[in-house]
Amino acid sequence: MGRRIHFVVDPQGWCCMGLIIFVWLYNTIFIPKVILFPHYEEGHISVLAILCYYFCSLFCIASLLRASVADPGKLPENPKIPITEREYWELCNKCNMMRPKRSHHCSRCGHCVRRMDHHCPWINNCVGEDNHWLFLQLCFYTQILSSYTLILDFCHYYYFLPLKEENWDTTSIEKMSNCCEDISRPRKPWQQTFSEVFGTHWKILWFIPFRQRQPLRVPYHFANHV
Repeated sequence: MGRRIHFVVDPQGWCCMGLIIFVWLYNTIFIPKVILFPHYEEGHISVLAILCYYFCSLFCIASLLRASVADPGKLPENPKIPITEREYWELCNKCNMMRPKRSHHCSRCGHCVRRMDHHCPWINNCVGEDNHWLFLQLCFYTQILSSYTLILDFCHYYYFLPLKEENWDTTSIEKMSNCCEDISRPRKPWQQTFSEVFGTHWKILWFIPFRQRQPLRVPYHFANHV
């Protein structure tokens, strides 16, 4: 049996999906251009980091589109009910159709859905028996992509070496001297970086939101990295 496309006419759902696609498109273009490609050109990251980001981004948008157009488990108008299973069916008081007992009627879609969980405006579709797995994939890849983007932003501002601006007036000897200085410059441990961000050396306090952040004194030889 071929896959059925389920398209819901709902302006609110269209707006929510449009916002999601805009955010995804913005991050897919902006993050590699500002963070990934410049740091790759300077040797801070490998090409594997770029490929992993595009891989997560592709699977995220694919799961979103599939979850939004997949049939969630719409019941046919005249279902054929086996005699041995009639006791597990009931009459819907909204559409006056027979449905399994674990089915629910969606007012936005206008029909009953098998094992309906909820109607999600962010995918403009119901989450039911036939597309629940796609919705879980969307949640998983969205979490992975968001976490990956957050880690890249953190590393860009607090861990990676500062990006160099091309200066064509400098001589080759000056460029080699600057390169040697960058190589010999000590790198901050990750514990020091997190302590500066959260304002405390106590790691347990990094997870407590009910406190005030106190700026830490940065050592002199790490001052250029903050």
